[in-house]
Amino acid sequence: MMRYNNISGIDFDSIFNNWNKKVYHYALGKTNSKYIAEETVQRVFIKLWKNLSEKDIPVNIEAQIFTISKTILLDVVKEETNRRKLLIDDKKEVWSESPFDIFQTKELDYRIQRAIESMPATRKEIFQLSRFEHLSYREIANKLSISPKTVENHIHLALKTLRQIIFRTSFILFYFFF
Repeated sequence: MMRYNNISGIDFDSIFNNWNKKVYHYALGKTNSKYIAEETVQRVFIKLWKNLSEKDIPVNIEAQIFTISKTILLDVVKEETNRRKLLIDDKKEVWSESPFDIFQTKELDYRIQRAIESMPATRKEIFQLSRFEHLSYREIANKLSISPKTVENHIHLALKTLRQIIFRTSFILFYFFF
């Protein structure tokens, strides 16, 4: 592998070794981002290499490094800001609900509420105590003076009814809209 470390009489390796940490700390101090600081260092020295290889005039390396650092840092920050904005926009698209999703959710909620309302009074009460008030089977049994096994049977039957409602609703919505 060939190494080019001398451009027009300038030792690029020593320039890099003398300045890379200063550029890194400059970018880190401005952004508090290690990623942006590292990216800035890479781009600054690539640009400096290109500038030095294209020019045969004597240059003030320090002035070039800081001028390049400022512009590169701004570019990297803009790119990172745009990248993050695109990620946020993509997440919004993924999580935004379509009108059909909203309709489907409302329809399913409506059918579930109707199914709960149509349950026998005891089953309805047991189901609501379990799912909405978060009582255990034993607490429900004590509250209603019934056995925990009776509570379990009512919950089983209520969930079986709701699963059927959900299946039918999904099937109907799929059939009519797809």
